[in-house]
Amino acid sequence: MAFVGIEAMASYKMIAVVAAILFVGATAQENTLAAVADLANNPGSAFVYVPQTSVTGEITTGANSVTSLRTATYWPALTGLGISQSAFTLAPCTLRSPHIHERASGILYAAQADSLEVGFVNENGTSVNNTISTGASAVFPQGLIHYQYNSGCTNATYTISYGSELPGTQVVTQALLALPADVLAASLGIDVSAVGLLNTQVPSNKFVGNVSDCVARCASTSSTSMAGRRLLL
Repeated sequence: MAFVGIEAMASYKMIAVVAAILFVGATAQENTLAAVADLANNPGSAFVYVPQTSVTGEITTGANSVTSLRTATYWPALTGLGISQSAFTLAPCTLRSPHIHERASGILYAAQADSLEVGFVNENGTSVNNTISTGASAVFPQGLIHYQYNSGCTNATYTISYGSELPGTQVVTQALLALPADVLAASLGIDVSAVGLLNTQVPSNKFVGNVSDCVARCASTSSTSMAGRRLLL
C-alpha cells in the first residue's frame, strides 16, 4: 500500500509539472498574440525610430560623447518584441564606465572604430578583454560587468542590440557609492573617512573622458604626423 501511495504521489507531481508547463506555454502564446495585435494597431511610422533630443533620458551626453537609447520606454513599438538597441559615439580616449544590464545580453557592432577596447568580468572573477575595430562585433553576457573604451585617437561609433525591450543599466561605481559608507569602506578595505573622498573623485557621468595615457599617446602621434607633413612640404 505504501508503494502504491508513493507511485500515486509521483504521478500527481508529474501531472502538476505538465500542467505548469502547459500554463506557461498558453500564457506565452497569449502574450505573443497580444503583441501581434498591438503591432497591427500601430501606424507605419511607429516602426521607425528618430532620436528626440527633447525627451528626457533618451539621449545622454558627456565627455564629448553621446548615446541614444532605443528601448520600449522611448520607442513603444518595441513593447513585447524582446529587443532594443543603443547607439553610441565615443570620443577619443573616453571610457564608458563599467556597468551591467540586469535583464539582457548585448551584442556590439563597431560601425567605425580604430581601437575600441571591450570586455567583461566572468562570474568566477576572470576577465575577458579584446580590442576591436570597424566591422567587428563583441558580446556582453547578461548581468556581467562590462565596459567599452575608445583607446583610439578618432571617434568610435557603434551600436549595441539587446535581448530585451528594457535591458536596464546600472553603472557599477555609482551603485557602490549608493551603499552605506561603512559597508563600502569594509568592502574596499579602506577607512570610512576615505569614502567621502571617493564621492568627490568618481565621475557622475557614464562617460569618462581624457584618459591620461591615451591623451598623451594621441598628442604624440599628432605631433609626429605634423612633423612628417612639414618634411614633405
